[in-house]
Amino acid sequence: FPIDNKEALGIDNLRCVVEEQARDDNSISEQVSIRWMALLDQIHSKRNQSCYLTLSGDIRNLGLEVGIGSSLEQETALALFHERGLLIHLTSTLVLKNIVVIKPQWLIVVLSKVICDGNLHIDKDQFKHVGLEEDLKATFEKGLASRDFLEYVWKGECELEQVDFFLDLMQRTMLLSKWIFSKNELYLIPSLLEDYLVEKETIKGRRCVIDFSNNFLPIGVFQRLLCLCVAHSVRGNENGSHNELAVEPSLNKSFATIEFEPGFTIHMLEEEEAQCITIFVVNDEFAGKSLRIVQAMLRKVNHDVMGSGLNWEIYLDDVVADELRSLREAQEENASPWFSCRENKHNVKTSVTPAAENIDLAGFLDSL
Repeated sequence: FPIDNKEALGIDNLRCVVEEQARDDNSISEQVSIRWMALLDQIHSKRNQSCYLTLSGDIRNLGLEVGIGSSLEQETALALFHERGLLIHLTSTLVLKNIVVIKPQWLIVVLSKVICDGNLHIDKDQFKHVGLEEDLKATFEKGLASRDFLEYVWKGECELEQVDFFLDLMQRTMLLSKWIFSKNELYLIPSLLEDYLVEKETIKGRRCVIDFSNNFLPIGVFQRLLCLCVAHSVRGNENGSHNELAVEPSLNKSFATIEFEPGFTIHMLEEEEAQCITIFVVNDEFAGKSLRIVQAMLRKVNHDVMGSGLNWEIYLDDVVADELRSLREAQEENASPWFSCRENKHNVKTSVTPAAENIDLAGFLDSL
């Protein structure tokens, strides 16, 4: 639901839909144990003291106080509270699982220390004074943040031991990706990349156009897709699955060149006016593989971040007619190079199952 905060456009429509869904939701009448309600009351009573509770310590002790001694029952109760929006408890990694967020505003405050307009919200002299001037420059010019930089900007809002929690959180929500193309410990934050004009006519490769024009392309979808692409490239290098290391990606806010593995390079271009994202596959032999990877990544972003609200159509380059044709037409005609059997020699997995959308990020990347 697109919302215009300045003009309040779309808010009434969203409110009506929320009310209708709430009235039709049978789960709101689900019966819950009194002990679970007591646990929730105990959790909420801690809001004035802390922004979060630990699963292994705080929740365990509160559970014992209300007669819930089983760790499994405690986690089941937390899953229900999370589903109802009463707290935030992510479980995809051990670090995330141990933190139960009881004041969601805390997450916004901490993340906004990094994802912000550096010209408006950052005191450059302050970073120069503590020796982080180059780290600051790399963050807001290249989108590459060092761990030292992140620890410094977050030090007033979270304890040092919570830095790993926020790193995992940002990776889970596709706001950040590891960056191994440097000797230092760096993290890519695509939303901080600078933008510069790239002439579309100069980009080489077979086109795969992801068209959102029938609905709209929300801000941040391209950056999250970029995050997943970089994470996929990084994971291949970390796992040693290639004989050579992939080349360092070349990135800006709306264009990227990424090598998934030696010889397998794609370009990505976001066009806001056309409401589309175009993938250019440099080597025809990897066209089919790139199509399946991008489709899987789109489903992952849609399911995990966008509430399954994205709608798109895919159009592919027709080698013979030298024009774009729909994905369905290309499939029906087994159009080359997108559906050519030549790609089998690259050990392409036949598909990414829909269940991959529901697994943790590491498992998803391994499934590609």
